[in-house]
Amino acid sequence: MEPAERAANGEPTGAVCMERRIRAGRSSGATQSECGMACLEAIWRQAKADLVIRGRKGEVDPFLWEHSVRVARAATMIAGLPDVSARPVDGVALTVAALYHDAGWVVQHREGLWHASEILSRATSDLQRELAAAFLEERIGGMLSVRSRETAVVTVRRCGEREAGIPEAQILAEAVALDGIGIMAFWQTVRRCTCEGKGIRSVIDTWKRQKEYHFWEARVADAFRFPCVRDLACRRLQRFAAFMDELERQHAGDDLAQLPIRLNGSILEHLPIT
Repeated sequence: MEPAERAANGEPTGAVCMERRIRAGRSSGATQSECGMACLEAIWRQAKADLVIRGRKGEVDPFLWEHSVRVARAATMIAGLPDVSARPVDGVALTVAALYHDAGWVVQHREGLWHASEILSRATSDLQRELAAAFLEERIGGMLSVRSRETAVVTVRRCGEREAGIPEAQILAEAVALDGIGIMAFWQTVRRCTCEGKGIRSVIDTWKRQKEYHFWEARVADAFRFPCVRDLACRRLQRFAAFMDELERQHAGDDLAQLPIRLNGSILEHLPIT
């Protein structure tokens, strides 16, 4: 019976069965697999080879890779927080899932569905997470124990859910949300606007609209389950707001008013404003 038919009949799908096995293993006291330094280094090398986008002419785009590295490091650190560390976490599975959680974009890019500059231009879809999980199994699965592989796959599939059942998926969701707050979000907006042929003015206007509708405050309130990570996101947002205010100020040349400049007013009236 196909997974879709099982779901329609109320039967557990493969992903649900896999998560149940993970839970059962932990409740029975099963130990997590250990991965030595050589194994981890091999995983990072493979992930970089898979996630750095290379064009037909040899050009390199590290945007997705850098994002994945930040998320993997953040996830590892979040897993060590007092509110989190009391729960058993497979650190290897968490790292692998964090590195490959957005690999569905790579799969679709290779299929010609997205230009490299469009990667992460919108929220990752459930389909892309499914593609990422399959890609992870294909590229990294042989380096992991059965339990770590299953945990990594379920983590990628479930990290987009608000009530993800396993701690690895909850931690990964937290790390992904944190990477989307602050100046890293600015870099993503610049990338998207550049792709669309827009300039700094468009980036500033996007920020002002988000500020007007309290977009970021709502996102921070909704995206984080761990209080200390939410507090960090708030601090990042405050620094980001100051950064954007200064960007607008410099783009308009308002800071020049502090200089002892004498200039004909009629000339100023004919200068273009972007």
